[in-house]
Amino acid sequence: MSSGFNLLSLKKVENNDVKTIYRPHVVVGDDLFSVALYLELKKAFGAEQVGWVCPRPVTKRDLLPLGPNTLRGEANIENFKRVFPDIETREIEAPSEFFKELKWRKFGGRAKSEKLLWNEEFFTYKRADFDIFALFPFLKEEDLYVELEKNRMDVGVKGILKTVPEDLAEPANFQIELSNNDILKCAHLYWGGGPQSFLDTYENKNQLTNEFITFCEEATAPSALYVQIEFKKKVTAKKQTLFIPLSYTHEWGHFVGEFKELENEGQRGEFVTFMDMNSTNEDEISKKIRLLKKSLEKIFGENASDIGEEFIKLTPTSPCLKIDDSLFKTLKNDWENLAMASFNAPMVNFEESKESFEDSQGQVSFLSRAAYRHQEILSSLS
Repeated sequence: MSSGFNLLSLKKVENNDVKTIYRPHVVVGDDLFSVALYLELKKAFGAEQVGWVCPRPVTKRDLLPLGPNTLRGEANIENFKRVFPDIETREIEAPSEFFKELKWRKFGGRAKSEKLLWNEEFFTYKRADFDIFALFPFLKEEDLYVELEKNRMDVGVKGILKTVPEDLAEPANFQIELSNNDILKCAHLYWGGGPQSFLDTYENKNQLTNEFITFCEEATAPSALYVQIEFKKKVTAKKQTLFIPLSYTHEWGHFVGEFKELENEGQRGEFVTFMDMNSTNEDEISKKIRLLKKSLEKIFGENASDIGEEFIKLTPTSPCLKIDDSLFKTLKNDWENLAMASFNAPMVNFEESKESFEDSQGQVSFLSRAAYRHQEILSSLS
């Protein structure tokens, strides 16, 4: 830990109603791993030393995983077991299936699925279930969301600049322009939004090297639409990850989903579909949701029309299948005070497995990447 951080950590300078705020550590992000990182930093350095920028309240549904299981693929499962040997994993042998010509069919057979788009291939890999509460016990705390709301900085980010520290007492390596026009300065920035969003938010791109821009642009991923539906009655006995086409005549991709048992006699469907936000709108999103519900009724019958609670979430990006860790390693000295976190963060000290994996070519991605990177950041604090 840096020795200078026991000084006054919150400094405000009034200037035409615009405040300049200093925090040694600042986390930007609203997902599970950003919140987990904020809580760990607060524990390590004290609440007054850590700022958490999150423009909306965080709920239980925001933090618990949405959509079908994302611990899948041989490389991901093996990496997760190695990093978290005390957390029990249970590999699911039932292979993913797609619906075509009124039947569920296995991938790799005679029948071909509709074209898989964006990240969909990932969900054809073998999956492993695990207990998210074992990985992050804080999720069980009763007053978690009350405490988070007390500490959240209720603002967004308009722009970021890398700066040269001028004040030794409060060294500022980054300057963040907030949506309320205040300026937030910090020594260490933890970014949970992924490389592309960091690049999009960076104000003076002339400061950036071509290599860094390339790294960020290659980590671009589509938006994800998550639809969680609670059915009052059991819909299906299937345990597989299921691919439901949005169209049988157009290449529109799939809703990928799984069904989970509820405490009552019902089930919960967890679905995701990926889309390009540059070529869609609210009407298109509503249309996709209607198509999903219509397909569920056609495939599973009347129980699929007996719907209780629904939860819908659109995220601007999704986990990227390939992150160029080796390229970022050549750039990390330029960004030693920037820690990218969560699903699309580069893994700084990770060595790719030389083992040949049948499905995922050794690339660590989705939940396994986010969990590994989280541990990497925590190790750097000690």
